[in-house]
Amino acid sequence: MRHGELGGAAAGAAAGAGMSRRAILRTSLGVGAGAVVGRSVGAVERAVKRPRSVRFAHLTDMHVHNGGRSADGLGAALATAEGTGAEFIVTGGDHVMDAFFASRSAASGQFDLYQRALAENTRLAVYAVMGNHDVFGWGDAKGGGDRGGTAYGKEMAADRLRMRRPWYSFEREGWTFVCLDNIARRGNGYYGGLDAAQAEWLKGELGAAARAGRPVCVFSHIPLVSACAMFDANHHSFYGNEYRVPDTLMHEDVGDLLDLLARHGVRLCVSGHIHLRDRVEYRGMTFVCDGSVCGNWWKGANRDVAEGFGLFDLFADGSIAYEYRTFGWRAG
Repeated sequence: MRHGELGGAAAGAAAGAGMSRRAILRTSLGVGAGAVVGRSVGAVERAVKRPRSVRFAHLTDMHVHNGGRSADGLGAALATAEGTGAEFIVTGGDHVMDAFFASRSAASGQFDLYQRALAENTRLAVYAVMGNHDVFGWGDAKGGGDRGGTAYGKEMAADRLRMRRPWYSFEREGWTFVCLDNIARRGNGYYGGLDAAQAEWLKGELGAAARAGRPVCVFSHIPLVSACAMFDANHHSFYGNEYRVPDTLMHEDVGDLLDLLARHGVRLCVSGHIHLRDRVEYRGMTFVCDGSVCGNWWKGANRDVAEGFGLFDLFADGSIAYEYRTFGWRAG
């Protein structure tokens, strides 16, 4: 099994009783054989003539939790993704509702539920990206008896998501895929950034890809570049003629990082975190901030962005096609 790869069979060891199988999910949620492919929303480019190199699905911000039907919703999304012909899945972070402020037992229970939903609803290889809500215990200023334990910080998520470390790369069909961990710590909070060790590693990975002539796709949880971050009603502020976007919503001081990516043939950067959607073309790169599987935290659409996931086709010439797929989910 590749570094960072979690297949349905590998996750099956964590599965327990009480979880519906994929076939049951499709029946109960109305995701039958005729609906598995899902509904395409806002397709921005369609591949009709170019030979495709690889297709993958990007599922981000699942926010699975004990209570409600979040695991069923994730199951419906996974079943739909399998019906698209995707060759693998990238999960873009925030796999659980919240481990940041949770007790050890509560955080562990959320990851249990996530693992069961994954194991029972896909056989595709899954590559995970670390999200801020996946990090255990950083938000607890007093520790609550959990600080310093063996699963503290990113260790619990890395273990449950089968990541030897929270950043890594892999190759598929002539492309290099880089999964960054840009959840950096500031006191009892977080911001979007890379530490020195990861930044140095990234230079080496991009250099190797460039020398081999391989186009590069970069994943992060917090966007490197995003338009919708300016309009997130929960966070943005407008002062006179000035927009302010905090580094909890977009990667801090990103200019030098963009210089590095542009020099090394990066074609696509994919993120989540905002639960909204945009596509930005900048410096010869495409930046997609993808919609979320959970939508408005399993309460329906987040503004006009329904629960869904991104479907990407990458081509040998370095070009891409992207569309957003919904999956027949109804909150309840």
